[in-house]
Amino acid sequence: TVKYVDPSYMIRSVPANASDSIYCELLAQNVVHGAMAGYTAFSVGMRNNRLVYIPINAMVKKSPRQMDAHGQTWERVLSITRQPNTVPPKEAKAPQAPAPPP
Repeated sequence: TVKYVDPSYMIRSVPANASDSIYCELLAQNVVHGAMAGYTAFSVGMRNNRLVYIPINAMVKKSPRQMDAHGQTWERVLSITRQPNTVPPKEAKAPQAPAPPP
């Protein structure tokens, strides 16, 4: 058998190190600076090795407006955040009777 391991899980499963702590501190400081400067509806991110303010509208411009509650992305969200699945299961289609022979 062949076992496939999604690399995104490997990245998330690595414990935080000092570089992660420094990066998170820089993000947090820049969020506070942006808020104190009067900016709203923005996030902070790294672009070309610089911390930049990113408008929320620009971030979600091309993202889907809805998520399939039975899809793989939502299952990953539930798994990572350890939330219970409150989505009702899909209704099974009733089996159709076979067509009579001609």
